[in-house]
Amino acid sequence: MGITEASNHFSQPKQYSEKKTYQENISPDITYISYKKEHYPEQNKLSVIEEIESKAKSFLGTPYVWGATGPSKFDCSGFTQWVYRDSGINIPRVSKDQARVGQFIQYDDLERGDMVFFDTKKKRTGKVTHVGIYLGNNNFIHASSAGESVVIYNFEKKTFYKKRFLWGRRVLKPDLYYALN
Repeated sequence: MGITEASNHFSQPKQYSEKKTYQENISPDITYISYKKEHYPEQNKLSVIEEIESKAKSFLGTPYVWGATGPSKFDCSGFTQWVYRDSGINIPRVSKDQARVGQFIQYDDLERGDMVFFDTKKKRTGKVTHVGIYLGNNNFIHASSAGESVVIYNFEKKTFYKKRFLWGRRVLKPDLYYALN
């Protein structure tokens, strides 16, 4: 290719078919969180949190099955994905990918509606193996393989989870549409 051909090639605007979405064109080092609504204004944040909590609690007692994505049975990440998606927020399918979206949150800064991540393996590796949704007052809801269903646990009463807590992620921030991996 000569200089003129190269110049012509690179000066042409890139054409995208109308069927492509923004998500398909985004850089591979960014995980996109898509919202059904454009954003959640601060005054609506509480109603979104209440919606997430209500939807999550409606599944209390739903059986845990590894790999299940609902609504009649769930694994942990299938549960969180279903609840958030039903509230207008699309997150990845598996917990290790869910742990990379949104704003990083430490235990002491958790707020209602945050995702909470754990390393539940006997020999702790620091890798995400479990996820739930924080409800406030040290309570979180999750699809538990140990409890064999969707349950609410308290960090102070179920110290297993407090000891294995890794971090939280907040996806309800109005200006947060993606997170770097």
